[in-house]
Amino acid sequence: RDIQRGVLLMAEMITTSFKLKGPMFEKPTQISLGFTEAVNRGLLDLATIEGSNKVKEQLYPGHGRVIGNLRSHVSASKVRDYLVQIDAGEARYGANLIYSNWVEGIGSRNKTSVFKGYRMFQNAYDHINNNPKLYEEYIGDALVEAFD
Repeated sequence: RDIQRGVLLMAEMITTSFKLKGPMFEKPTQISLGFTEAVNRGLLDLATIEGSNKVKEQLYPGHGRVIGNLRSHVSASKVRDYLVQIDAGEARYGANLIYSNWVEGIGSRNKTSVFKGYRMFQNAYDHINNNPKLYEEYIGDALVEAFD
């Protein structure tokens, strides 16, 4: 079966996919259910450690951080199986902080402003996407723990 895995950043969905073959994936079994939980946990660990923490590292005084409110709202959460989201409050509070798009550089006013944004979410995504071994590390570790 085909599985979409991805990281949702703020308002933009960026995905990659991979295909799993073999008898374990032909019909739902107890093993494949454990597989889904392990992959979800691995993706959430990846999004939290390598995603939201990378965003937070880029928010410091003079560079997007005034009082730390945006930094405290950045988090990762599971949206559905095989999909996690890194955002500025949407998953936990129902909406991103109103100025998070401006700081990221994807707000409508950024197009006409001198300030083009810090692209912290995009940088975090690029970090994850340009290091495919991170998926092996986080998801692989979660699978080993689940089936050990």
